[in-house]
Amino acid sequence: MPTSGENAVTADEHPSTVPALDSIKTHLKRTVRLATPVVFSRFLMVAIFTADTIMVGQVDGAALAYLGLGLSIQSIFFLISIGMLQGTMIISSQAYGAADYEDAGKAWRIGSFHAIMLGLSFGWICLLGEEILLLLGFDAEMSAKAGAVSIAFGLSMPSMLFYICSSYFLEAVQRPSVGMVIMLVANVINILLNLVLVWGWGGFVEPMSALGAAIGTSIVRWGTGITIGVYILTMPWRTGEDPFGLKINLAKWWYEARTMGGDYGKRLRGLGTSMAVMLGMEGLCTQIIVLIAASFGKEQLAAYQVAISLLFLIVMIAIGCMAATSVRVGNAVGRGDQPNMRRAGFVGIGLAACIMLPAATLLALFPSEVASIYVKDPVIAGLVATAFGIVALVVVADGIAAVTVGALRGTGDVWPVMYIATGSLWVIGLPSGLAYAYIFEMGPPGLILGLGTAFVISGAILLERFTRVSKRLPKRV
Repeated sequence: MPTSGENAVTADEHPSTVPALDSIKTHLKRTVRLATPVVFSRFLMVAIFTADTIMVGQVDGAALAYLGLGLSIQSIFFLISIGMLQGTMIISSQAYGAADYEDAGKAWRIGSFHAIMLGLSFGWICLLGEEILLLLGFDAEMSAKAGAVSIAFGLSMPSMLFYICSSYFLEAVQRPSVGMVIMLVANVINILLNLVLVWGWGGFVEPMSALGAAIGTSIVRWGTGITIGVYILTMPWRTGEDPFGLKINLAKWWYEARTMGGDYGKRLRGLGTSMAVMLGMEGLCTQIIVLIAASFGKEQLAAYQVAISLLFLIVMIAIGCMAATSVRVGNAVGRGDQPNMRRAGFVGIGLAACIMLPAATLLALFPSEVASIYVKDPVIAGLVATAFGIVALVVVADGIAAVTVGALRGTGDVWPVMYIATGSLWVIGLPSGLAYAYIFEMGPPGLILGLGTAFVISGAILLERFTRVSKRLPKRV
């Protein structure tokens, strides 16, 4: 590998130049350097939906319910797919740390085949959005409008999952800025499309409210997938070398696709299955909570959707730290560097807590002002402000739990993480949320508080587990 330019190898991942134990300052510097573009990338990924929510809410607050329900149909399948693809990040980050670059590239190829197949399968289910909502008991109007939104999102799922798999690979091999730039451009294009499709600027089409936002986002998703694919496939041509085995070989790629990677694919799926189960169960629990929120009325549902949208937007910053922490821990495992593996995990967890605190403080002090950015309707804005106050209470715990999951994921300790995170959500989060909502008469904000209770408990258990797991050097997966 060259020592400069795009393929530069730093002391952070080269075995021969890593000291016995780097200082906390050094770890913090390296985590921030990797996490910053990853944080922005994850933040911008959710910012697309935040922009959709704000722009739809400015013209039709009630349509936020259609947008939220249409998105909710794909959410659980989307989360399952993301979990399954995280095996790509684990394998490629540990392979990169061990200087096994061919194995890292193979993880991307096999992961990409899985991403496309998952996207085609789950995208087809999203086409049945209206029928699914009718079966769940929603009225014909809401089912039709939310179902149309679901179709638009479903059509772009293959490309979006391919983008996510590819971004995992690029982050694992220390090229996180690519995804950030792509998502930055995608957000700008999404806003422009919303101006035309949601607000009707230019008179090209009649304003389409929630459906227009979904169509614009779908177009942007296809653009991100195509762009990141072109970047990765042209890396050998731009750099003059091919350490990751990215040069197009149709015969080899067809065989790998046809066999879904053979034994290598089983290895990837074995790692990803636990994360898929965890995220899928979390998604199912979240959608059950959406249905419960809907029982309080359209205005309450709209307010809940806005609050959850902001919570996810803020937590995406922690998710960026989670990805960076997972990569750095995985790189250290590949190097056989236990002391720095342990310290990298704890530094990432601490960094996430520090990042979450300002956002929590802002929401706690100015919930009404932030709510006014999202919706003009005074009734819905008041409900949103109340929900934002609850978000302020739970966001720090959510961030810490998320990054601790990433630290454990980097070590390959995936199944226990699934049991802890999923169990806390279903055994503690959902029941306590129902109690807050109905017994204590808090309504949908109580449902969010229930989630926060689960985050606090799971975060504490996960921290204790990482403390124990990181005392030894795990085997490379």
